[in-house]
Amino acid sequence: MLRSIAKSITHAHAQACTTSMINLDQQVRHMSKHLSKAAAKRLPLSTKHARKGYYKGKGGTKEGTFKGKAGRWKADPERRLELIVPDLTGFKLKPYIAVSVPKWAPEEEIQG
Repeated sequence: MLRSIAKSITHAHAQACTTSMINLDQQVRHMSKHLSKAAAKRLPLSTKHARKGYYKGKGGTKEGTFKGKAGRWKADPERRLELIVPDLTGFKLKPYIAVSVPKWAPEEEIQG
């Protein structure tokens, strides 16, 4: 009787040990604070990650918002940029300058 109890205890102990060994064999992944090179390339470029002289700009007008879980773009007509242009009928000046026009005015021409 004692032998059968001892065998069952050792058998149960052996099963517990093997299950714990299986759990130890499995790899556990932990999050790292460092990104891989491929992941770092996908981040938005900032002035801290670019070379000297990189200027990102001062921002622009936001003409809409992202809506919903998927982040769909929704344009807002009230935020749209509105250009106010005067009426140019009868205006004498042309919008473009011909190539034949000298770069400097004759009185301002550099003499060397």
